Amino acid sequence: MRAATLDCPAGRRLCPGGLAVPLDEQCAAPTPSRCPKGTVRVLGVCTPVSEPGVSEPGVSEPDVGKPDVGEPVAREARPGELLFDRSAVTAGDTLFARGAGCRPGSQAVLTAGGELVGRTVADQDGTFETVVQFASFRPGYRPVTAACGANLSAGIDMVLVSADTSASPSSVLLPLFLALSFLAVHYQMAARGRRRARSQRR
Repeated sequence: MRAATLDCPAGRRLCPGGLAVPLDEQCAAPTPSRCPKGTVRVLGVCTPVSEPGVSEPGVSEPDVGKPDVGEPVAREARPGELLFDRSAVTAGDTLFARGAGCRPGSQAVLTAGGELVGRTVADQDGTFETVVQFASFRPGYRPVTAACGANLSAGIDMVLVSADTSASPSSVLLPLFLALSFLAVHYQMAARGRRRARSQRR
């Protein structure tokens, strides 16, 4: 197998996350257990697949509501599709990828810009799931490709802070209230100073 990047030392191979090991050693990669049938991983947790409008006869569909902002819909990957368990990743997050449409039993090798970020084996249905490990954290969009007898591609946003940057009403109103209070006190003190100056002139 060729090196995933050009700076791999001679006699060693790169593992996901940028770690180089001797050619006769295996990469120490996490092997997450697959989620039970009918569930997929969302934000690291096995979650029931969401199929709007599909319910068993005589059973009402539970109101699961819409997913939170930044949370992907819990669904199986379609053939030729690569999905992640989150819409954006921050430093310290564990990122999972799942794909479908691979050649059954083939190696699934995930790369990002030539960097090896994941490796696993597709099951007999041609699907896989693996942890994605980047060697470095660079904010921005990172395209990822999975070669598994077919070429799957997707991308993930790397962000420095949480995607939820909305400010609460109290955090907006408090500085405004303090500023208005300061102006009111300042105006009253200035008015008293002017009255005092007038009375002294008389």
